[in-house]
Formats: sequence, structure tokens, C-alpha cells
Amino acid sequence: MNKLLRVTGGPSADLNYSRFADFSDYVTNNRFARIGLRWIWALLVLSAGCAAQAVVGPTRDNVSPVSAPSQPAAIDSFEVQRAIAEVLITQKKYDEARTKLLLLEKIQPHDEQVQFLLGLLDMQDKDFDSAIKRFHRVLVSQPKAVRVRLELGRAYFESGDYFDSERQFLFARAGNLPPAVQANVDRYLNAIRELKTLSFGVSFGIASDSNLNAGPAIDSISLYGVPFQLSQTAQANSGVGLAMDANMEWTPRIAKQIKWRTGWLLHRSQYLKTLFDDMTLTGYSGPHITLKRWDFNLLANASRHWFGDHVFTDAYGGSLDATYYVTTRLGLTVGGALNHISYTQFPLQSGNGSSVNLGAFYTPTTASFLQGSANFAWQGAGDLSFANHLQQF
Repeated sequence: MNKLLRVTGGPSADLNYSRFADFSDYVTNNRFARIGLRWIWALLVLSAGCAAQAVVGPTRDNVSPVSAPSQPAAIDSFEVQRAIAEVLITQKKYDEARTKLLLLEKIQPHDEQVQFLLGLLDMQDKDFDSAIKRFHRVLVSQPKAVRVRLELGRAYFESGDYFDSERQFLFARAGNLPPAVQANVDRYLNAIRELKTLSFGVSFGIASDSNLNAGPAIDSISLYGVPFQLSQTAQANSGVGLAMDANMEWTPRIAKQIKWRTGWLLHRSQYLKTLFDDMTLTGYSGPHITLKRWDFNLLANASRHWFGDHVFTDAYGGSLDATYYVTTRLGLTVGGALNHISYTQFPLQSGNGSSVNLGAFYTPTTASFLQGSANFAWQGAGDLSFANHLQQF
């Protein structure tokens, strides 16, 4: 792995709020680039003056045009040509550097350093989509490259994709970063918490269930000594269907540290036997408060559950949860909710309920994320035989 892709000092050690890299610092602060310069100076001693004009000259007049042959000369190895491109970048000759790097890309399309440098040039040109693709190519073979994750996080941030930006910054934050870089990443993460306004998602899957209706495997039962024949729908039924989950949330800012959350959640399982189709639609709304280390949510919610395309339950209630960021990599959550659920066809099952949930999340390395939760719920009913409780880990 080339040193330029690592944050071990150098250009990423001295950062301002808006950027993670200064092109002009690459050579002076980067060991890899300095080695490349020593190669170039060695070539100056051994080669003709034409090679010197292609590398050394500090002015635009001294730099040879980069419209070179598609194959570099034998004396100019791939590594030296790449080092020359880095020098062009330090001289802010971005077009010439891109031309040379594109030629090198044709020779070695999967070279991580070439892809990384082209990604940086894309960032300079504000072509964030292209930069994101190139940084991802590097991470395929170098998933622990912290420097690349920093730039990828910045590319997502600049493009407005705060969810993926937060994810990459959390991975990068787990690396061995200099204090100045850590502080800058933390500023980005805090800004993302305040800037996220719109999120949505859709997922599909195959739903296979060996007992759709939680029925018995027998075709008859005996109640008080009297036998009863079970109908086909009362017996256990299996089936394969399509499951879909969708969500959307709009969170506009209404004050400096306060946003208003409004969202919808939809789940549907569709089977060939429509009698067992299952769908739940939930809506919620309420304030979201962001502090330096705390996030608070106070939400009112309502939901309706259909089973077999008929209304099964209606529920409404409220919830309160808090997240405390011990560090930018470690967070703890706690929450509680109260609700009332009404069974339209079975009123004796209706009743009040409550729940408590605990959770934690942690980013241990630059390529892994851990999350755990514990949920406890109690549901009352008009007939206590229908009351129940839940423990989920």
C-alpha cells in the first residue's frame, strides 16, 4: 500500500474545516512523494536534458507538454511517471496531471495510487460522483485505507449524501488518526447530525413461511371431550411470497438545534393466498433536538395493521428516546414508549402497552461496525388471558 493512502502524518495532519488535503502539501509532507522526487533527480543525472525539462522546471515554460506517447519511454518507468503526475499536482497543473494519470490508468487500470490521485482531481473539479467511484475502487483491495475513507466521506458530504458520509467518517475515525484529523472528522460528524433532512429507503425480499397463520399441524381438536374438525384456513398453512419494506423521513430545521421529524414506515408481505397477506403502515412526527453529545426524539405515532386485506388493529401512542455519544465512535441509546392498541374484530384483546429499549453502537475498525439492542415490551388486554410481554435481544 502506498504511503500516500495512509494517514501517518503529512498532508492530512494539518487540516482546515472544509478540506482534508492540500495538493501543494503532497510532496513536502509525504514520504512516498519525496522518494519519487529522488528517483526523478537520479534520472536527471543519468538522462538527457529533455527528461529534466519534463520534471524539474518550476515554471510553466519549462514543463514539457504531457501529450506524450501512449507508452512511456523505457527510462520513464510507471512509478516515475506517477511521481511526475504528483509533482504536476503540487504545481497546481491539474489538467496536465490528469492527462498523464489517464495514460497510466490505461496501462494499469487497477493501480490504487492512480485511482486515488484521479479521485482527488475529481474532487478538485467538483465531480463528486466520479471521485466516489474511484475511491470505492481503491477500497475494494484496501478496505482499511483510512486516507481513502476520509476523502470518500468528504465526497459524499459535498454531494449531500450525509448517511454514507457519516458511515465513511465513522470508519475513518476508528483508524490511527493524528489529533488534528480526529478533531476535523468530529466536526464533520457533528455537522452531519445537524444537516440530515431527508432520508428514504426501499427493500424487497422473498418471504418464506412454513406456518403463515400460526395454526396447528393437525386437522381436528377436542374441546371438553367434543371433537371439532378444523377448516383448511385454521390449519397450518405454508407459503412463499414477496416482502417489501419502505421508509421516508423529512426533517426540516425549525431552530438552531431543533428539527421536526415527520416520517412513514411501510411493511407488506404478499402471498399467493391473499388470505394471509400482511401489511402495516406507521406514521410519526415530533421534534428532534441535537446537542453537542446528545440527540433527543419526542414522537407521536399512529399505525394500522391489515391481515388478509382486512383491518386487524389500530394503534397510537408516543415515544421518547435519547442517544449519548461517549465518543464519535461509541454511542449509547435508551428509549421508552406508551401505546394503545385496538383489535377491530376482537375487542377483548385491546389494551394499553409500554416498552423500553436499550442499545449501543461502536465502530471498532476502519471496516467494521457493531450494534446491539435489548427490547422489553408489555401489552395489556381487556381479557388478561390475551395480555403478553416480549423480551428481544
